[in-house]
Amino acid sequence: MARNLYALLVGIDEYVSPVPPLQGCVNDITAIKEYLEGRVDSDGYQLHLRTLLNQEATRQAIVNGFRQHLCQAESEDVAFFYYAGHGSQEEAPQEYWTIEPDRLNETLVCYDSMSPGGWGLADKEIAKLIAEISQKNPHITIIMDCCHSSSGTRGDIEADTAERKAPIDRRKRPLESYIVSHLEAEQLLTERSLAKEPTGWNLPRAKHIFLAACRDRETAKEYSINGQRRGAFSYFLVDSLKKANGSLTYRDLFKRTHALVQSKVLAQSPQLEATDLDDIEQPFLGGAIAQHKPYLTVSYHKEHQWVIDAGSVHGIPQPSGEETTLLALFPFDSSPQQMQKLSAAIGEAKVIAVMPQMSLVQINGIEALEPGMTFKAAIASLPLPPKGVVITGELAGVELARTALQTISAGFQPSLYLKEVATPEEAEFKLLARNGQYTITRPAGDRPIVAPIQGYTEQNALQAIERLEHITRWTNIAELSSPATSSIPADAVQIVIYQEGQELKDPQINLHYQLQNGNWKGPAFKLKLKNTSNQELFCALLDLTDSYAVIPELLETGGVWLKPGEEAWALRGENIYPTVREKLWKQGITQSQDILKLIVSTAEFDASLLRQNELDLPFFPERAVGRGNGTLNRLMKRVQSRDLRAAPEEEELYDDWITSQIHITTVRPRP
Repeated sequence: MARNLYALLVGIDEYVSPVPPLQGCVNDITAIKEYLEGRVDSDGYQLHLRTLLNQEATRQAIVNGFRQHLCQAESEDVAFFYYAGHGSQEEAPQEYWTIEPDRLNETLVCYDSMSPGGWGLADKEIAKLIAEISQKNPHITIIMDCCHSSSGTRGDIEADTAERKAPIDRRKRPLESYIVSHLEAEQLLTERSLAKEPTGWNLPRAKHIFLAACRDRETAKEYSINGQRRGAFSYFLVDSLKKANGSLTYRDLFKRTHALVQSKVLAQSPQLEATDLDDIEQPFLGGAIAQHKPYLTVSYHKEHQWVIDAGSVHGIPQPSGEETTLLALFPFDSSPQQMQKLSAAIGEAKVIAVMPQMSLVQINGIEALEPGMTFKAAIASLPLPPKGVVITGELAGVELARTALQTISAGFQPSLYLKEVATPEEAEFKLLARNGQYTITRPAGDRPIVAPIQGYTEQNALQAIERLEHITRWTNIAELSSPATSSIPADAVQIVIYQEGQELKDPQINLHYQLQNGNWKGPAFKLKLKNTSNQELFCALLDLTDSYAVIPELLETGGVWLKPGEEAWALRGENIYPTVREKLWKQGITQSQDILKLIVSTAEFDASLLRQNELDLPFFPERAVGRGNGTLNRLMKRVQSRDLRAAPEEEELYDDWITSQIHITTVRPRP
């Protein structure tokens, strides 16, 4: 008998004054709605969606959504609540002070929360609603892309970047306006202290899994991504889901989302909490997401002509200029072994448009195409579109930078990594010429992400563009994700981290310096990979540092084959020492960030092609050593050289591969 997935999706951009509007929340809900509709396993689950947008999302409508919709979920079913909008705080009545030392409730800001007689949905009320759902023991998942930062300041937030935080509600709220009494709240809420609840939300003991956009002292950001306003957390969460083959575990989903948010956004750290920590090893939504086929099907559609049976919800990226996904076509009766050789392909398909659940393709190399034909397809090449950069500021510096951008490649050709765009909404970076110096920032702000370059000269303009290209190569590697046709399970190879002999099971790894005998001693850890699949796999492990270096030497010779059940230690089992450098520490920088990126493949590849020195050091790309000749190896060459095209070659193989990553923060306190 089919199980049920009950989903309540709430997105609010428009609010009753004086709550400031947002722009990306409805887009976030549209994206998760399309994902569920396209990826839920229809053979095993029946999807029941209720969506509340803008003025529909009143306080009473959300409460009714919990009680009338989510409370239908029974044992073996799934109840899923997703909220994108403002979070805030409100003054708590005196009866709640025993469970709220700061005398503030955390709240979701409903459409009408600031209307006369209207109130937010307090964490104690959410706790009661979750407890009501839990009575029938379904699988419960709560996701919130909002914040309620109590600091009340913008801090490092970029000027054009919106925060999903409304001001504290200082009105005196009567106790009878709550759907829960203070005695019920004391019985429902967890006994964990605020220090163990980094999100700040006080949720119930009732069994559930909770993903939040940020810590309680941070703000959830929304900004323009690929020309569309989105919440940073929601964008990377859904992107991680779309690019996974079937269900990720909550731990793996969090690891990738957290790493990408940290690589893109200032002062925002997503959080994962569970009443039972072992539950984070479960698949997302209890396994309701269907597995991918290890190939795509090309067929004729009466309205769109030739299409593949995968779209944006399956991880097919949108075309960008000439950069798009290329597919190798095979007869429909081809076996997986026959499809491993791209030289056996009978044609090629080029993705020309991506819709939610299918993509339009242009077929080349096959004569006498007929509507009744079908083909199997394997991904031969993924797009690596140039990143957009806004160049703005003082005219003398701007003109030199524009010239450098158009002449930096061999033969005085335009950059293959970057293109100038007109607006921050289209951009990944901003190059600001101001006060006689070049500064590289994110598109919506003025905070430097690397050291400024003093003076407007041709050489300095070229150096600024070189730095941007360097950062772009690093970003391309950080964003590298599994192809839509991968059949390798997301957890095929596990990253296991040990500190002082104990496995670190927390999905968010924070390592701290310790004060010993008056000196700060840096942390150390050990790391191993373990193949938990039933096939032999080749593994490479990259360290992406916050100085934009890419280091592939954590594994001996840059990569290792692991048979089923086999393990391999990074640095031959020796300690790894993350550091906050003395020079930076003396300047007041107390943290360093590393992304450990694992690439797993059915074919050997040369991870040394991705090596990149720290920013501002000379970059010397390594020559290929002849390790592997598959599509992944070609993609790695393109990341650094951008000089290889995507047409299948005689000797190439189709290699199946996946990626995963984990984010490590190293903290060195100041005295």
